[in-house]
Amino acid sequence: MFGFWKSTKGPLADPRSAQRWLATLPPADAVAQHTELTRELEQVVESDSPRTPAQLQALFRVDAHSLDHRRTVVAQYLEHATRSSRIENQLWTALFSLSQTFLTAYQAFARDIERHPNSRWHGLQPELICRQLQHLALVARARMFRHEHWIPARWTELHGLMTQASSLRIERRPITLTGESESTTIEHQYLRALVLLRMDPGSLTARQAEYVWNELDEWCAPLRLTLEPSAPNPFYVDLAGREGLRRRKPGPLESRVLFLDTRPLHAELVQHALVLEQKIREQPLSGRTPQRSEQLALFTKLAARVDPEYHPLARRGDRMLANGLVDAIVGLQKIAAFFKGESPSAAGGGDGSYTNTLDLAVFGRIRDEPTRQREMMRRRIGAHAVPGGPWELQDGSANGFKLVAPIQVANAVTLGTLVALHPHGTQHWSLCVVRRINRTAADRADIGVELIADGVATVSMTEQQKRGSDPYSVDGEGTTINGRNFPALLLSLHARRGDSDVRSLIVPAIEYQARRFLLRAAGAEYPIRYGRLLEQHPDWVWTAIERLDAGPRAAANHAAGDAAPTGSSRGKAPRDGHRTV
Repeated sequence: MFGFWKSTKGPLADPRSAQRWLATLPPADAVAQHTELTRELEQVVESDSPRTPAQLQALFRVDAHSLDHRRTVVAQYLEHATRSSRIENQLWTALFSLSQTFLTAYQAFARDIERHPNSRWHGLQPELICRQLQHLALVARARMFRHEHWIPARWTELHGLMTQASSLRIERRPITLTGESESTTIEHQYLRALVLLRMDPGSLTARQAEYVWNELDEWCAPLRLTLEPSAPNPFYVDLAGREGLRRRKPGPLESRVLFLDTRPLHAELVQHALVLEQKIREQPLSGRTPQRSEQLALFTKLAARVDPEYHPLARRGDRMLANGLVDAIVGLQKIAAFFKGESPSAAGGGDGSYTNTLDLAVFGRIRDEPTRQREMMRRRIGAHAVPGGPWELQDGSANGFKLVAPIQVANAVTLGTLVALHPHGTQHWSLCVVRRINRTAADRADIGVELIADGVATVSMTEQQKRGSDPYSVDGEGTTINGRNFPALLLSLHARRGDSDVRSLIVPAIEYQARRFLLRAAGAEYPIRYGRLLEQHPDWVWTAIERLDAGPRAAANHAAGDAAPTGSSRGKAPRDGHRTV
């Protein structure tokens, strides 16, 4: 009987209705908030009734409220995305779909303004364009988390908004967005998107991409677009094209071109790098030195991306074009499991009477021993290799390779992933680390890897614990207790001519502790301890090792060579720094 007291307005009918509706959302449940926000936004888009300026103002209010929600989802993504692909996909989809839904709703209002222009809409159009640019940049950030590139249509949409604002002469008008105290401009939001995409070389982690995003407001504050170049070698953007910022090349530019002087941004990034270098020199043993070194590498990389003067990276070896297919085994566990198996020669040498002779197959076909060994090896590779088939080799150098992988595999590969590569037609294996990912198409991705070893073997590590205060004894007579066992990768690396051999291990990150271990390889075992840390990731650690016994090294070298079922013992000395291939 009291139904006439109930409001018939929807949650997004006007700003007051939106504010009351937002107060009913559970503040601590990000999933529920995302579901409700998406559902109401989709209803606004799909509604057949005419949209009103009050609804657009309500949408602005909801957009401002969703800022905290987006921050929560991003924090959860950075914290939990590496736990499993399912969790990563759920969080990424929530982050991407929210901005995409806002974009779709804003585009619907923009079409209404074009069809029915009137004075009621004019005051809202600058904020509408500004928020569209914001969400385009948010979509770009989400794709950066997965190393995905924009499709050309996105560039057309971004440049179209800037062209529209320029035609209305509102690109530099101060705009105070709903829910914010500081003003911004359409040009500033456009520059944030351009600079963000320019700074992405394909080798930024999700945390690094989020750090860049948080610093963009300050970094882009002194930047302005101009009709004429204000520097000898400026960047430029073609408003009629389908690309972002590009360095100017010799020759005339024929189109709607705007120039950008990035020298203030480059100088600020270089200054940050110099400050970090000085702190590292002054406090080399500080506990913050590893973090500062990582930040220094990031600022150096970003500065090179926006440097008006193009300075190609110095390479230690020439890159040469290559072709062919390679098998890829991804991840420490699968690589260790593969190299733990017997070598093809050992597996096929059970009966010496059939060596180098023809063997009649059970199913009526004749095959020789090398063919049988190759087939056994193909079956072992197929059991451990990534799904989707082999990868395609594009080019290579002494330091690494550039490969093309199917997209279903690339979605599961992240920066710092271990990859064992086997070129077809050879018995050679290489151990590499993923340094760059560029998802350039819907069905493929370019992957750059750094070569860290040519010879690798799986060894067994047994934790050795001291008993009491007795000195450590190699024979273990009452002085040590054997602990848990775990597999590790022994890298057979050699230093320069005249230097002693360098041996290192890749172990699970959880096993990297300052303890002693008994290393078991084929035909030998000897105690070791961890040495200098070479590289560290969430799931694996690369460390040098030190032998604890005074026995001859020849037995250990022989054991390491026997432990490698495939590949050669040739390699390179471990390096402290990282190089991008």
